[in-house]
Amino acid sequence: MAAALLRRASARRGQALVEFALSVPIMISLFTGIIDVGFLYQHQLVLTNAVREGARLGTLGQSNAQVQAAVVNYLKTSAYTPLPAASAVSVTIAGGSATVSLSSSVPFLFSMSGPPVTLRATTQMRVE
Repeated sequence: MAAALLRRASARRGQALVEFALSVPIMISLFTGIIDVGFLYQHQLVLTNAVREGARLGTLGQSNAQVQAAVVNYLKTSAYTPLPAASAVSVTIAGGSATVSLSSSVPFLFSMSGPPVTLRATTQMRVE
């Protein structure tokens, strides 16, 4: 009787181990996907805020070069990686408005998530 109970208990432990082994890769994929989406969302917010700051400076009469430098400096202080060049920042101050645009290619944290994603941000503000 005791031997039969022992065999059943060891069979259950083996079944639990197989179920665990099958579910772990799915859980790891799910968690890495959640982390990658959060990482990209954070990068998009920083990019949007940097462009907004550049447009604000453009409305205050700053030159295009000063606006570009300010956007890159904002990204640098926010630990944005990879850092785009100042020439990647498009600044247009004309017609009573300042428009600042930037697109940046950002790799995922985990390489299994896929190729880099291009994030874009554009802000237009009225010159007062």
